[in-house]
Amino acid sequence: MDMNRMVQTDLRDFLAECEAAGELKTVGGAHWNKEMGAVCEVLYREKVDKSPALMFDNIPGYPKGFRTIYGMLGSPFRLALSLGMETGETHNRMEMLNAYRTKMRSHAPIPPRVVNSGPVTENIDRDGDVDVLKFPVPIHHELDGGRYIGTACGVVIRDPDTGRVNVGTYRVMVIDGKRCASYISNGKQGRIYRDKYFAAGKPCPVAIIVGIDPATYMAARYTLSDKVAEYDWAGGLCGRPVDVVEGELTGLPFPARSEIVLEGEISPTEKALEGPFGEWTGYYAGDAQEEPVIHVKRVYYRNDPILTCAASQKPPHSHLFERCFIRSAALIDSLEGAGVPDVKGVWVHQAGSGRTFVSIAIKQRYFGHANQVGIVASQVNPVGYCGRYIVVVDDDIDPTDIHDVIWAMGTRSDPQKDFNVLTHCWSSRLDTMVFDQNLYNSRVVINACIPYEHIKDFPKVAMTSPELAAEVRGKFPDVFA
Repeated sequence: MDMNRMVQTDLRDFLAECEAAGELKTVGGAHWNKEMGAVCEVLYREKVDKSPALMFDNIPGYPKGFRTIYGMLGSPFRLALSLGMETGETHNRMEMLNAYRTKMRSHAPIPPRVVNSGPVTENIDRDGDVDVLKFPVPIHHELDGGRYIGTACGVVIRDPDTGRVNVGTYRVMVIDGKRCASYISNGKQGRIYRDKYFAAGKPCPVAIIVGIDPATYMAARYTLSDKVAEYDWAGGLCGRPVDVVEGELTGLPFPARSEIVLEGEISPTEKALEGPFGEWTGYYAGDAQEEPVIHVKRVYYRNDPILTCAASQKPPHSHLFERCFIRSAALIDSLEGAGVPDVKGVWVHQAGSGRTFVSIAIKQRYFGHANQVGIVASQVNPVGYCGRYIVVVDDDIDPTDIHDVIWAMGTRSDPQKDFNVLTHCWSSRLDTMVFDQNLYNSRVVINACIPYEHIKDFPKVAMTSPELAAEVRGKFPDVFA
């Protein structure tokens, strides 16, 4: 699979390619109050990752051209496009993942390039002129506690100790035209950096990219170590520096070709009720709680700006495919970094909301290999946060095929011997099974591999051989047309 296509750092160039391929549909007249999110959910529930990205325009109460986009990377084609893959070869998830992994073996971070201006500085609202509700900020789900401007976004915070700039996807709710509130889960890099400012009694400078380009969004969604900054990673993916503008107030960098950016500071003392919000679990998990207030003092935006949106719902939904792909790649990185041998495939399943059900295929090499892989996977990024079920299978099982995985569980595992329960693991208030302030969960590693001592004498699989399958396909082409 070719990985030499241009990676777009401009959302509009990316969407133009999507539209040319029939992967973008414009919807006129949907209301910001629940309708856009509902249209998106109903479509993706019917067509899943075969759905187009949805561009909403002519939104009641807003000028034509002030738009929202859902499902930016929600199909194999659009994800491949964002990664620089050939888009005609996206039918096989493991082939996509392996092609991406091959490219990333030669990935070298490239620092961003600071420029004086860009399309995002076409309009700048300052201080008293700031009104984030000039954009068609949606209520994404029927029971959301407010309008969420930050969903498919990048929250930019600098570590006051090291100077490292983090770009992470954290939800941002609008309080009023000049104030927002954001929930960041415990243990996330942005939360750690923010709380350093608070511990010193200082406000935390912040920039929030709420109209984000595909390359930066990929970086913000990826789980990176403190050694690699997100803009550097995005530059390495693109093969060239990401052009960034530094904010007037904070000096924080944001991509020059962003659609909309909010700049301000997070108060160490002032809080407001945030939530609930339909989250990645498929529930309104975590309820509403007091979160620090963000005072927005600058808004940068392009002419006819596009607000990028991601509404999580009960699976499947419009940004689940890209989430599962990115996390699957990150998990392989983590396993290889931990020195675990012979991992042949990984998939973080959509039905597990992109976190709670993971399958890992290995070539067994020694007694205890399967259990080792599962235990390591249960604690490293991205599964370490809110994981639940980790299933380890042999390399004749396709880890992306839920039928294959469950078949292996039902025929190669013994619940009494092959289920290893771990307790006091890293969780969050978004976890539906956390009922107090002790943010722990438990998880189980399921060894669904053939018992190592019976690899040579285990019953043979009843399945047509690849050779015979190819023969009958050639002999009876009408059947397989």
